[in-house]
Formats: sequence, structure tokens, C-alpha cells
Amino acid sequence: MSEQEFTLEDMGKLLRDGFAPWIQELAIQPVSITEKGAIFNMPENGDLSREGGIVCGQAIASLADTVGVLSLCAHNKRYKPLTTVDITSHFMRPLMKGDVEAEVTILSNGRRMATLRVDVRQKGSPKIAAGTTCAYAYLDG
Repeated sequence: MSEQEFTLEDMGKLLRDGFAPWIQELAIQPVSITEKGAIFNMPENGDLSREGGIVCGQAIASLADTVGVLSLCAHNKRYKPLTTVDITSHFMRPLMKGDVEAEVTILSNGRRMATLRVDVRQKGSPKIAAGTTCAYAYLDG
């Protein structure tokens, strides 16, 4: 018997049912599940911008943390209760008005801990605007 997959639709359901309303306002859209992680889109939202139309760092960090959890669910083929133990973000260039893409690469995924990297860029651009490393502890380990 093969393990059931955790699909893009499952990610969408978890986003709706398992995250705070203000995270839902980010309108994160799962795009694809990859061998090493997943890719997501965050559509343009003027409420997430500050002076000059720059997407605020708090929204970028929240995006990274959220898509990290979703990517681990896909990789584990199920939701495993977890908590963020560390998140480090480096902002290299501003994200301007427009859609934002987040690409997750799972670096390690053990029985008790997982670490991943999220590269965030303006949709369609090859240049990384922010890089975030996230570490999670599994609560059922």
C-alpha cells in the first residue's frame, strides 16, 4: 500500500483551516511540489506594502514561515504537529508592487527537527530579494 500524497489542494485546505486569519490575508497560493520542496505565489496586495510600494519585511517573513510548514507537509505526506524554533531572514533587495514567488528547499528533515531555506523573489525575476532559513521542531517526535 502506497502512502497518500499531501497535494496542492491539501495545502490550500490547511491554509484555510489551520492558520490565523491574518496569514490567510497573504493569499498564499501553492503552485507546485518539487522533489526538494515546493513553490508558492503571493499575489500583489497593497495592504502588505509600505511607503514606495515596497512589500514589508513582516509579510515576507510570514510568507517564508508559512510556506515552510506547507512544504514539510508535502514532503512528509501528512501534517505533523510542529513549531518554529528559529527563523533568519536576509533582505537583499526590495520587493516591489506585483506578485511574489517563494521557492522552498528542504535542507534536512529528521525525526525531531527540520531545516529549510526559502528564496523569495519578484515573480518572473531570477534575482533573490530575500532569503530565509527556518528551523522547526516536530512535536510528535
